[in-house]
Amino acid sequence: MTSHAALRSASVAIRGGMALWVCFTLAACGTSEKAKPADTTASQSAAPGGAAGAGGAATPVIAVIRAADWVGSEWSEDAIRVGLQEQNMQENKDYVFKFSSAQGDPATLPALLDAAVDAKAAVIVTLQDPTLKVAVQRVKTAPIVFHVLSDPFAAGAGTSDSSHLPNITGVYSPGFGDPEQEGRVKLIRTIVPNAKRVGVLFSPDEPYAVSFKDKLVAAGKKAGLTVEAVPVPTVNDGSTAAAAVVAKKVQAIEIFGNTAHAAFPAIMSVTSKANIPVFSTSPFEMSKGAVAALYPDFAEGGIEAGHMIGRIVHGESPAKIPFYKETKVKTSGSPANAKAAKVTLPAGIDTAAHK
Repeated sequence: MTSHAALRSASVAIRGGMALWVCFTLAACGTSEKAKPADTTASQSAAPGGAAGAGGAATPVIAVIRAADWVGSEWSEDAIRVGLQEQNMQENKDYVFKFSSAQGDPATLPALLDAAVDAKAAVIVTLQDPTLKVAVQRVKTAPIVFHVLSDPFAAGAGTSDSSHLPNITGVYSPGFGDPEQEGRVKLIRTIVPNAKRVGVLFSPDEPYAVSFKDKLVAAGKKAGLTVEAVPVPTVNDGSTAAAAVVAKKVQAIEIFGNTAHAAFPAIMSVTSKANIPVFSTSPFEMSKGAVAALYPDFAEGGIEAGHMIGRIVHGESPAKIPFYKETKVKTSGSPANAKAAKVTLPAGIDTAAHK
C-alpha cells in the first residue's frame, strides 16, 4: 500500500491535470506486485459489523469485491483511499477494508457478495461489470459503490445518472474511454500502419466484453481492417487463445474482459515470441508487455468513488448521489515494448512512465 503522503501528492497532481496513474505504478509508489494476494483482508481484522475501534465502537467495514484480479488492481484501491482521505477518513481508524476476488470465476461472485452482506459491511464496493450485475440481483439494501466498469445501466443499476436503485451509486466510463472502439482502431492503425488483420481476445461470458468486441469488429471494418475474435473462456485458456489468434496471422491484438485481462501474462508469453504488439484498456499492462493503452482516467474515477464511499459512511444515502461518468481519456505507450514488437510509437504519445 502506498503511503498517505504519496496518495495526497497524487491527489493534488490529478487536480492539476497531471498523469496521476504514473504515481500509482508499482515502481513509482514503491509497492510490489506481491504486496497483496488475490484474496486479502484488512490489516485490522474485519469481524461482522466492523472491527472494534476507539471506545469499543465498531469500525465500518468497506468490502471491496473484484470479479478478477488484474495488473494494477492495487492501484484502483489506492485511488479510492485518496478519495476517502479527502473525506477526512483514516484507514484502520475510521474504516477498514476487506478485499476479496472471484479470480475470474463468475460463479464465485454470489458467495462473496453474500459474505459482505452477512458481515454487515458499511459499503460494498463492486469492481468491474460482472460484480455489479450480480450485486444488483442479490444485494437489495446494503449500500453499493461501483467502479472500474463501463455500463451500470446494462447491469440494471439504473436508467440514468440521477435515476437509479436507491442503494447503488458509483463511477463508470462508457467503452472504457472509447464507446464505439473507433479510438482504439485509430491507435492501432497509427502504431501499426501496415496492419490488415487485428486480433481481439475477449471474455465470452461478460456482455460488456462481447459488446466491445462487436464494436471493434465494426470499427475495424470501417477502417479497412479484418478483426479476428477469439474467446478466452477462463483464465487458464489465455495461452491457448493467444496461440489461436496468432495463428490467424494478425498484426496487432487488443484485449477485452476481466477474464482475458487476468490471463494477460499467459497471453504475453505467446504474443511476445511472435513479435505481435498487444494493446490494452489498462496502462498497467504496459509494465507486462503491452505496447500502448487507451483508457479512461481511472485515477480520478477512484478518487470520486472514494468520495462517494465516505459520504455514505458519514450517513448520506446512495439514492441521493448521482452516478459519475468518467469522460477523461488518456493514451500512453511503452517505447521498450514497442521496440520489442518492432513497431514505432508516434510523436506526442505519453511515454513518461516508460522512459
